Amino acid sequence: MSDIEKKLLLCLLSFYREFGPGATPGLKGLDEEAEIAPWELPEAVKSLRARGLIEYWELQPAVRLTPEGLQAVLRIEEGSPG
Repeated sequence: MSDIEKKLLLCLLSFYREFGPGATPGLKGLDEEAEIAPWELPEAVKSLRARGLIEYWELQPAVRLTPEGLQAVLRIEEGSPG
């Protein structure tokens, strides 16, 4: 998993902790929240979505952690290989 993907997952974890499991932040501004470059966000979303770690809604567009994504980011946070 790339550092960019890890940053995005950790950012989504903070939304999860603040707003609960239904936290679904919009993509606009998420790059700034995750401290990644704007052009890095689409590829990170695509990669994490392909692995089933996040859900994606095109209409908003928005993302949120899946149960598998939550497990993965908690391992990252603990320092285990992700």
